[in-house]
Amino acid sequence: MSTALPERITQARELAGQTKTELAEKLGVSVAAVSQWEDGSKNPTAENLVAIGRVLDVPVALLLKPIPEQVARRGPISFRARSAAKTRLLRRQAQRLAEMVAEAFIWLEQWVSFPDAPLPEIAAGSSPEDAATACRRAWGLGDRPIAKLGELLESKGVRLCSAGFGDVRFDAYSCVVSGRPFAFLGDEKQDRARSRFDAGHEVGHLLLHRHYSDDELEAAGQDAERQADAFASAFLMPAVTFSRDVVDPSLEGFKRLKPKWGVSIQAMVRRARDLGLITEETYERHFRNIGAAGWRRAKGEPLDEVVPPTTRSLGRKSLELLSGSNGIRPWEIPGELPLPDRVLESVFGADLRAMVPEELNNVIVLKSFGHPERAPDTTKNE
Repeated sequence: MSTALPERITQARELAGQTKTELAEKLGVSVAAVSQWEDGSKNPTAENLVAIGRVLDVPVALLLKPIPEQVARRGPISFRARSAAKTRLLRRQAQRLAEMVAEAFIWLEQWVSFPDAPLPEIAAGSSPEDAATACRRAWGLGDRPIAKLGELLESKGVRLCSAGFGDVRFDAYSCVVSGRPFAFLGDEKQDRARSRFDAGHEVGHLLLHRHYSDDELEAAGQDAERQADAFASAFLMPAVTFSRDVVDPSLEGFKRLKPKWGVSIQAMVRRARDLGLITEETYERHFRNIGAAGWRRAKGEPLDEVVPPTTRSLGRKSLELLSGSNGIRPWEIPGELPLPDRVLESVFGADLRAMVPEELNNVIVLKSFGHPERAPDTTKNE
């Protein structure tokens, strides 16, 4: 068996959200051994290599495959800064998922031509409101509501992917890898209105903060988050047309607007306050009533089912193109692209290994005839 690559072991461990100590305990080895595998001073045995793959839930072939050099060209990753150790692990998971998803797209680009529209350039010092207006103008959107948000973003070159880490504190994040913009939407909350706002929030980060370093974006902290929120609000609810719609500023009035604008009632109330359509007193009263009604919980608001979903289609269409023209079947992709199943599902939106045609599963079948007649017993009269 070939030698494992130290950077792959680290990448796989951090994708799994495990510390060196946790991995060592699960493998029954010392922490020093894990550290030596990851710094390259020692190689794991073949048995340990197989165990690493099993514990971290990655193909062993991945641990032997170099990381493409393009993956190292990553811009800042937008992740909400918190001080908890658990959040630091989530940040590393987010970074590693982004690397592997980018690797999958780099592989796919051998076969599939993706939209290659550069993100609009936003003038330095632009306010989130001005940036949102400039983005809409660059994309030819006018001031109307955006029904098919996911399709729009993908058509403009943003790769939308899912990111589920089993933590409801996790919403979404974004980054640029080798010139490709990615937005990862958390799937824990299953809330359409919030997912759409998250997508707009991440576009805000991509436009406003893409030239930051990781350290600069982390230092900006809540200021950067507020800017991205303000961008999403202005992008999804343009001032002129949204203001015209707010003729009834009661909660019931905002509720009636939810299917049209596809955002939460809470987001509309904040936007109305920011545009001066309601007073601060009305804003605070609305939020007290929203809290009392339980609407601040994920999927707590009414009418979420009528909000258009943020659909991802690049992965599904890639599978169709690969299967139709190049003869690469979905279940064969993991053999050429030995990434963890969760990464492939994030890219393609499907379990590739479960897509084997029925005829390949049923290689042998039971013959369709009855039991053979039992031979007569000739010993009874003997």
